[in-house]
Amino acid sequence: MWRTPAQVGVFLYPERMTFDPHFDFAWLGPLYLVAVAWPLTVIDIRERRLPNRLTLPVFPITLLGQGAAVLLGEDLWRSLAAVLAAFIAFAIALVLNYIAGLGMGDVKLIAGITLALAWFSPLLPAVAILVAFVAAGAASLVLLALRKTRMGSSIALGPYLLFGFVVCFIAQG
Repeated sequence: MWRTPAQVGVFLYPERMTFDPHFDFAWLGPLYLVAVAWPLTVIDIRERRLPNRLTLPVFPITLLGQGAAVLLGEDLWRSLAAVLAAFIAFAIALVLNYIAGLGMGDVKLIAGITLALAWFSPLLPAVAILVAFVAAGAASLVLLALRKTRMGSSIALGPYLLFGFVVCFIAQG
């Protein structure tokens, strides 16, 4: 379970000087995604790609963190449900890659976001992706209205996926 900063570490009450070394290792994946959100955003806007060297590490880092959390007493089913949700999200995004032109970097990012968030709630990845697509749609409408783009042109979806992730990450924390 996630603890607030006031609950972790040294409490500065003279009558109660304690140290709580507890850390929820399941947060490793989401923290990694937060750490690479800015570089991924910049690269996707500039080059219209999400490099594997930044998107793929989310899988072992998240699985390692969730595995450590399970070893420390968390429920194994949470991790299995997160893996299943990521597999389903990957399959759906792969279909969208085939029929709608979703980029493979976006497919991997959707699966990674799902794996990282589904541990906390199975609905969080769906909300994150919904927020991402609503934000991308709204931005596209604004760009169309300002005549900065035209119908049929592509957008860098990665920044919006990361925006949806960060919104859900903050709301969950």
